[in-house]
Amino acid sequence: MKGNVGRRQFVRTAVASAGAWVCAGAGVAPAMAGEAAGAGRPAASKPVPLAESLSREDLIEAMSAIAESNMRQCHHCAQASFLTLQEVFGLEGGAIVKALTPLPGIAERGETCGAVIGSLMALGLVFGRDRVDDWAAWRACLAPAREFCARFVREQGSTQCGDLLEKHFGRRFDLGDPGDLARFQSASPGPTEVCGRVVTEAVRMAAEVILEGRRRPGRRVELKRGGAGQPGG
Repeated sequence: MKGNVGRRQFVRTAVASAGAWVCAGAGVAPAMAGEAAGAGRPAASKPVPLAESLSREDLIEAMSAIAESNMRQCHHCAQASFLTLQEVFGLEGGAIVKALTPLPGIAERGETCGAVIGSLMALGLVFGRDRVDDWAAWRACLAPAREFCARFVREQGSTQCGDLLEKHFGRRFDLGDPGDLARFQSASPGPTEVCGRVVTEAVRMAAEVILEGRRRPGRRVELKRGGAGQPGG
């Protein structure tokens, strides 16, 4: 038991700094900040995504640490969930981070949870179609997306932000009302902690769907990699 705890702590410590993708920089990793100063030097090889270098158990543990770190920086369930999956699986789509800005609860209207939206964006990059006329790929992408949503509903009860707030805080909040927003932000435990747990669970479920899709007989899933700031798709 002691050795297992030590292993988990090692994994979490090792990935915490590597997983600190800054939301304010739209998905630019801190390690990339010095690239401009290093112009003219040989380009460093891109790190191998964690999904290709860790066991399943260690990967899920690592994702928890990365998701927690992202949530502390972002305070934003949609961006934190997408950034975590983007890093862990080496996905492209840096511009998606900016596009996710208004999407928690769909403009904080109590509608679809941002952790669901961010996770579905990542699933779209993995399973989605590259051509807008590829009908078969569109339909095929719906299976993992629905599987993720079904798992999320089984564990959380709903994909709706308002329902999740009521479940975890005991009441709904009108986040468009300044007074209610202040009450939400001052709740104890607070939204970063509570919503952070939802983000952690969402990215775990999304990762499981991706990993299962890669192992499924007759289905070949290629991760579409790209650097931060590159457009998705």
